[in-house]
Amino acid sequence: MSKSIYVGVMTGTSCDAIDVSFISISKRVNLEFFHSIKIPKKTQTEIKNLIASNETSLSSLGKINKDIGEMYSRAIEKSILLSGLQKKDIKGIALSGQTVWHEINKGKGFSMQLGDPNIVASDLNIPVVDNLRGMHIATGGHGAPLVPEFHHDIFYKKNKKILVVNIGGISNFTYIKNKSEFFGSDIGPGNALMDAYCQKNLDRPFDKNGAVASKGIVLEKELERLMSLKFFSDPFPKSTGKELFNYELIGKPLLSKSPKDILATLTELTALSIQVAVQENNFLPNDVVICGGGVKNKFLLERISKLLDANVTTAEDEGLNSQAIESMAFAWFGFRRLNNIQSTVQISNKIVKKALLGSLTSSK
Repeated sequence: MSKSIYVGVMTGTSCDAIDVSFISISKRVNLEFFHSIKIPKKTQTEIKNLIASNETSLSSLGKINKDIGEMYSRAIEKSILLSGLQKKDIKGIALSGQTVWHEINKGKGFSMQLGDPNIVASDLNIPVVDNLRGMHIATGGHGAPLVPEFHHDIFYKKNKKILVVNIGGISNFTYIKNKSEFFGSDIGPGNALMDAYCQKNLDRPFDKNGAVASKGIVLEKELERLMSLKFFSDPFPKSTGKELFNYELIGKPLLSKSPKDILATLTELTALSIQVAVQENNFLPNDVVICGGGVKNKFLLERISKLLDANVTTAEDEGLNSQAIESMAFAWFGFRRLNNIQSTVQISNKIVKKALLGSLTSSK
């Protein structure tokens, strides 16, 4: 008997790749296939410029929305061919959408993702779920992070408190207290500031293994300045994005220092913000699991382990693909939306609601 397959497509705040996961769901979530496709440099630049400038014409916005939709469609089509799976077995596709603006704390909060789902649904003739963040916000949540309930599903261990830290462009956590209780929130910059500095000043996409940062010293005054941002004193749960944590935030005084000291300071900011989140929420994890692109930065993992005074492992140590987890989460949300299963919306660390997340687009 053929399996029912759900596809999840993720493009994160790093704007560097389209991650495509194919999952099946039985008693557990099974990753059937994963493929990652680089976003063309031209499109990367257009997305990053749009986010950085915070302005565009309606015509340009409409065009890039279509372009990203076509990019998704091509990436999924190629992934289907490489997977060897049958299109007839794919029950649905869920798109993260490319986040270009996320604004929650100014009254009428919203989160804007680009990538026209109509193009994907029409090209592939498969139902598409998108706009998962919209109902999350309307219900009282922050629209991010969406993944805590999925983290709970795949990382829960009996009689253990688990802290899952996802480090992408922005970092977030899920604290799994027991079989029924979990709590999640954004933490801070993740890789965003480190990567922005490397791309702008060192002509490299990131600091591989934290090699440059490991040779520098932390500039305590600059670290203190960055940690004094209002975001870090806001109550949990909270959410953020590159509208805050971008290159301009690094500031001229810090940018005048040596690359190794700048990256040491920015790396420490990411690690320290994780420690602060753990302390402020009084978490006492038995295990700390890191996933996302941050697992590739060995120096960052060392700093997190040191500050948390804990044994830090990665998703790979749990038998999972770190890079695939977020796109797997979207596939999982697609499964839930198409089967009318409500998801958890965290309003505070004590208040949760239930809602059916995602909009459905189908050519059938």
